[in-house]
Amino acid sequence: MTHDVVALLERAPTLRGMTRALVQAGPELQVRAVAGGAVVQLRDGSGHMVAAVQAAQRLALSSEADRLLAEGIADDLPAQPWWVEARGTETGPGGADTAGAARGFAAALVAEFGGLVWEPERRLDRDDPLLTGATDHPAITRVTDRVALAVQDRPVVPLSTWLVDAVAEHAKEGRAFQLVTPSGSRITHALRSVLGNPMARWVARAPDSRYYDGFSGVPLAWNEEAGFVRDTTAAPEDVPHAAFRGAEENQGNQILVDLKVLNPADAGLRLGRSVEFLSQPLAGSVPALWGTGEPATLAWDTADLTALARERAPESSWFLFTGPPDALRTEPVRPFSGTLLVTRVSEGVKESITLAVGHPPDDEPDLSVLSALVEEFTSRGVLQTISVHRRTGRPDLGYEARRSGPSLPIGLGIGVEGVASIGSERALAAPVPAVPVGPPLTHAVWYRIGDGTEADSHERLRTLMAHLHPGGFPAARQRTGG
Repeated sequence: MTHDVVALLERAPTLRGMTRALVQAGPELQVRAVAGGAVVQLRDGSGHMVAAVQAAQRLALSSEADRLLAEGIADDLPAQPWWVEARGTETGPGGADTAGAARGFAAALVAEFGGLVWEPERRLDRDDPLLTGATDHPAITRVTDRVALAVQDRPVVPLSTWLVDAVAEHAKEGRAFQLVTPSGSRITHALRSVLGNPMARWVARAPDSRYYDGFSGVPLAWNEEAGFVRDTTAAPEDVPHAAFRGAEENQGNQILVDLKVLNPADAGLRLGRSVEFLSQPLAGSVPALWGTGEPATLAWDTADLTALARERAPESSWFLFTGPPDALRTEPVRPFSGTLLVTRVSEGVKESITLAVGHPPDDEPDLSVLSALVEEFTSRGVLQTISVHRRTGRPDLGYEARRSGPSLPIGLGIGVEGVASIGSERALAAPVPAVPVGPPLTHAVWYRIGDGTEADSHERLRTLMAHLHPGGFPAARQRTGG
């Protein structure tokens, strides 16, 4: 388990000031810089890691601290404070005072550069040896041949750069990723998108000290090789776990979009424009922030995003983005968040976009804009597929390890090339009403399955997929957003 402390600073910390704070955190500890100096580790005399500190990040909007730490925490801070995160590795009874080291470092920084220290209240009991321990990665508590286990004890668990790095590092070794949180914690949309991967699992620890899957409620038990697996000893009446059965509070609706576009690889390509075309009609705004982890530190700028993706090419680039914060949000702008994967392929540059838009209970989503979106991306000549779902959930797009209802399909769009491979006649003769989009000989198709509330909508989608592609249609398979 890690003990996380965040220093929100009024002024940019200097290298000398960071060094002084590290010394005050543990005069007896050894300092080691890694990742090109982006992370500094504190190790004891035997070489074990006690704590790690990330380089300071300036927030483009202080609202990110409100979103990820505590509402109103940034009220007395500058509009663009500096975020410095320290992480102690809790090793159990008799281990080093890692919490004290992280806390001391943050306090020393605030004393010199102004600001405040955020530290989460403990929710997880330290009574299970699985929850304590340390590895060579600051975010990972335990490693087996098949699984890397992270434990996060904070009210809102974001997709931090620590976790991004841990997932990538252990994926190279063929390990799955599992995250343990208290059952009362919320995860962000970006983290949910990662944990929804087949090689990942969200493990919630209930107040009765038992574990269950955060998405399904299935009871889990620890396996020394495979990590947390289904608990086959659980009684039928305990499935799902009792802590999972209570519905989330403040339930509204979430519109979930999975969009794939293929752009020509020319010098004038501006990545992220498809995100804007998608978010503007569905959420009422273009994104406000973007980044490669949370907090999202950068003001939305498609030129900067494109430059970074080109710098990383031919490797893929993955980004997250969020909408304007409450203070900057006006009607009809709604909370939204999403991810963007940029991949160089032989035909051009592919953008795989997920978008989640939150609606309060009394705000019915306007689904009439969906066909216009299909027309927009078809006219630009970039549409591959678009699938749209709806589910009940928090309007702020936080997710708790509780029952939240299924994700039900609303519609499916297939681009010109997809329709050509299926055959125009077959595509238009589908068991779901088909709307051709574009010129008669080179058209896309939009299938409106329902409004995302019908109990039989999954069966309609399965029937449609069986008609379009009897062997299955991978590009548009079922769920989006985790």
